[in-house]
This record gives sequence, structure tokens and C-alpha cells, in this order.
Amino acid sequence: MQKIWLVLNRKVHVFLDATFHTLDVTTHLRKTLRTTIILLLILVSSLSYGQGNGLYKFQSENGKYGFMDKTGKIKVKAEYLNVGDFSEGLCYASKEVIKKGYKWIFIDTLGNKVFDIKDNFPETEFREGFARISSFEGHWFVNKNGVNEFGKTWKDGHEEFKNGIAFVSNKEFSDFYPINTKGERIGKKTFSRVEIYNSRKNDSSETKSKTEFKSGKYIPFQENELWGFKDSLNNIVIEPRFYKVDKFKNGVCAVRINKQEFEFANDYFLDALIDENSKTLIEIGMHCYMGFQGELIEFYGGGHFSGGVHYLNKNGERIIPTE
Repeated sequence: MQKIWLVLNRKVHVFLDATFHTLDVTTHLRKTLRTTIILLLILVSSLSYGQGNGLYKFQSENGKYGFMDKTGKIKVKAEYLNVGDFSEGLCYASKEVIKKGYKWIFIDTLGNKVFDIKDNFPETEFREGFARISSFEGHWFVNKNGVNEFGKTWKDGHEEFKNGIAFVSNKEFSDFYPINTKGERIGKKTFSRVEIYNSRKNDSSETKSKTEFKSGKYIPFQENELWGFKDSLNNIVIEPRFYKVDKFKNGVCAVRINKQEFEFANDYFLDALIDENSKTLIEIGMHCYMGFQGELIEFYGGGHFSGGVHYLNKNGERIIPTE
């Protein structure tokens, strides 16, 4: 069966080692399972990539999604049942449920519809000018006008374009091969999903920015059951007093100051934000803690990504959507 690993540590990473091709599965079951997987990947994609184009998704009291800027000013009204994240100026979103699931369109940063993908599914956000779209029968890449850029359809695809390369397959769930930005196959070798994941996890076209905070070099350590931090010379800079710690970024770190009797699966829960001098900036329950997504810290109001998405800035201040 489909093996799904869900790793929650500031970000969510999912990769699939699929073996459906070895099973005798009916067409209906295959379609049902594929729909479930697609929706899971859409959810995880939005969790993994965080904000884009300076916009952050929020959920209104009526349960619908919109987008705000880093100050909380609403830029796109909350009128969508489900959304991805903005990337390269576009975002997939849905206002309607159909037989296959959500009916998806792509919108711009003003909330204007740019194009729709009919009854198909957005597999990725835009990366390097392309987004991968799928139906039950195939996968293809569209440009920012919604046009099948290469005029080709493959049986399956995996992830998005990265450094000019994407992976597709003429089979379902296996034998992926790389293509370039002209849709042309590169080489004869094929890869599994796990091989692609492992080859890409440490490969990033993004350059890491130098930290301006001394806490960028803080190293967490544990003494008995409590956590603190040391510097690069092994000197204690923050005494161990926390039950769990994340990593310092932008001069702040999420920690757990209250002991939890039980740990819940898939809920990376922290309850305070401290600065690099160990000062508590705010005490607040942060479920499914995602860390910095752009300039804001993202977390959820409840376990299993329930309770709506919430944000703090690096000063520990709540960012609330406002007109």
C-alpha cells in the first residue's frame, strides 16, 4: 500500500513510496485513493511552503479563507473554501465543491481569477513558471495563462520544477524520469519517489542568508528533563528550564514552559516564545507549530491542524486580520 511519512518539526514533509502498481486494485478504488492522496498533498504543500508574495492565508469566523499581509491588513477577502499559498504571484483556491472534490481556480494577489483548471487538481504551486495539474488519467504542466505548456500529458508526476528539472512518469507511482523546461526527457535513468525526495532534500536553489542574531549559533542541550541553550564555545547562555525547545530564528525561539502529561500524535505543541536573552515574549498555546513562514510565525489553534491558522510577529505580538 501507499506508505506515507508525516514528519512534524517546524515544517511538514511528506513523501510517498508508492506500490499501487503491484496490487490488483479496481479502477474505482484506485480513483478514490488517488483523490485522497491528492487532497493530502495539497494540504501538506500549503503547510510546507508557508506564505508567498508577502501574503498569509487566514481563516475567518465563517470558516472561509482569505489572505492578509504581515501587518494583518486583509488583501484578499475570506471567500474561499480551500486555498494553497501564493507563489510567483498566483495561488490555487476554491469556492465550490463538485463531485471530484474542490473546483479549483488560480487567483492573483488581488483575488482576481486568472484561469481555472476545470474539474482537475492542482498538484503543485507555481515554481519556475510552471504548475503541475492532474486528472485521474494524467499529469501536465501549465504556464501562468493556464495553458499546457508542453502539449504533453504523463501518467504521473512528482513534485514541482526545481533548478530547471521536474519528474514525470509513463506509469502510475513508479519509474519517474527528469524533464527540462521544454518538456524534454533527460537521460534514460528512472527514479522512485523516495530517491527523488532524498536527492532533493539537501538541494536548494535558495541561498541561506547570514544571521544577524547571536542566537543563530545557539545549540540546544538537555539536562535531566529540561532544555536550555549553549553557545558555540559550549558556554551555557540559557539555563535549562524548558520541557521542549525549537530552534532560534530571527532572535526568537518557541519553547514549552509547562509540562505536558501526554504527547498527541502529529501535534508539535509549544506554549511560549522567548528572545535570545531568555525573556518570555508571550505565553500562548501553539499547536502544530510551523515556525517562521516569511516574516511571521505560523501555528494552529488545535491539534491535527484544526482551530484555524494563527500568526505572531518576531516581537511575540498576535497578528489579527483587519479590513
